[in-house]
Amino acid sequence: MCLDLDRRICLDLPVKFPADYSRSMTLILGVAAILLWEMPDLSAQNREVRGWTSNDGRTIQASLLHSDGKTVTLRLADGREAAVPIERLSESDQTYLADMSATGRTIAIGKMPDETKVDQSIEVEGGPRVFNTPHFQFDCDQGVTKGFISEAARVFEGTLHAIDSLPLGINPKPAEGASRFHTLFLSRGAFDQELAKTPLAPATPNGSTSGLIPIPRTTTVAGVYIPSRQEVLVPFSSLGVEKNGSQLTLRRSSDTSTLIHEITHQVMHDWLVVTPVWFSEGLAEYISAVPYQNGRFEFRNAERGLKESLEESFRDQKGNPVQMIHSSDLIQMQSSEWTGSIPEYKSAMLLIYYFMHLDQPEKPGAALAAYLHLLERGKTDTENFVANYNGAVAEFEKKRLAYNKEIDAFNAALLKYREDVAAYNGRIKTYNQQAQAGAPEDQRITVGDEPQPPTPPEKLEVPYILKENQGGGGPIDLSARVAETARPALLRDRELAEIADQIVKAYDEIGITIDMASPRGPRTNARPFTVREIPIQQ
Repeated sequence: MCLDLDRRICLDLPVKFPADYSRSMTLILGVAAILLWEMPDLSAQNREVRGWTSNDGRTIQASLLHSDGKTVTLRLADGREAAVPIERLSESDQTYLADMSATGRTIAIGKMPDETKVDQSIEVEGGPRVFNTPHFQFDCDQGVTKGFISEAARVFEGTLHAIDSLPLGINPKPAEGASRFHTLFLSRGAFDQELAKTPLAPATPNGSTSGLIPIPRTTTVAGVYIPSRQEVLVPFSSLGVEKNGSQLTLRRSSDTSTLIHEITHQVMHDWLVVTPVWFSEGLAEYISAVPYQNGRFEFRNAERGLKESLEESFRDQKGNPVQMIHSSDLIQMQSSEWTGSIPEYKSAMLLIYYFMHLDQPEKPGAALAAYLHLLERGKTDTENFVANYNGAVAEFEKKRLAYNKEIDAFNAALLKYREDVAAYNGRIKTYNQQAQAGAPEDQRITVGDEPQPPTPPEKLEVPYILKENQGGGGPIDLSARVAETARPALLRDRELAEIADQIVKAYDEIGITIDMASPRGPRTNARPFTVREIPIQQ
């Protein structure tokens, strides 16, 4: 953001602040509400055993389980857990904890489920066009059977339960003020009409889209999640329905991958404003690839599901190398760079699967849980920054208006002072002339007191938070800043190139040959968020 402070008052008067100053200071970004979530039930994870020293010199061997910033929980050699106030640890141990916290490694991680499933008899109310289940409302533009909704509800409720059960701390909830997530089942004609109203994203291999980037209207879309409406729209024709009298029934053999992908976006709506596209799309592809049947997700067979997805959805022939965008490019990719290509979806899925299962096999999902934790922390910090920033803008605007009134009054007083000086100097000149002419003192002009210049207003200082954040020359991409602050959770003291090598090796060990593209190199289009002083000169 650049400021134009070249507008100055003539006659060497103090600078007035332009009327558009505070408007130019306003952040060009809408920040959503702070995300609040709680971790699921915790299970002990294998951690590095090291020596821990108290501030009085005593040492024990233990591994770090988790820390809340005030207390650290350790696993002792005999298997017991001990909670120790951080202030009682040595300075070096406190530094170690701070470093671990910076990469999200102090958070407690839940257990990866072998499988998740929902009750086969999900309660369904309503009909024949509007139905409610415990967490979803379904609106249909034509009559459907309760059996159809029961089948669909197992997919929706099952996906919600699966995501909630992952050790990522997502805790999906409906939109604020709503009691359920909302879905529309539509005929193809009605679906296409809705689609025509909304800019959408490129379709995934299974025909779904997350509604983020414009797509050609010639593309056939099998399902869509529209973030602005927080609704999933699905055409009946993409579900594999069959006529049952005057109503429609869902075939049990129907492909549910489209629904699962879109439901993942819907139940993670609050996270979409903070997660990069590679994460949100990669996780949706990952969930839809996990073997699913009748409300049950088999995470123990996620590897089989991944391989089937590569062969069936992405058309990678078994035994051939799988093409993947370089992991460093994905991790650094900004939303504006995502084009929605098939390689992007596939590469994002491979990256999510790696961090979920292969990066730390003994702690599935730990890196992603830490990443989300740091994203949330960064989002909260960012929101606080925006609130403080815009509060400072509002307060500065009041002071600016008052200051400019003082400048106006000072300008008027200064002009009057100049007139008084001119008149005073004129009287001095007349007095001197009269004195030179020998006029008696009592006949000379009265000069009067010397005019006193007006006191200029006290200089208006720009608040530090406004001066500090004027770099970059344009809008601040706060989402990119948040993603950058969370990146250490994925890197964990590794270089981006090192992670790429580890991905190739890890996939090779499970029988998948990864052909990773060369990295694009350093970004050149990103604007730095720098500190620059504002030139306020008289």
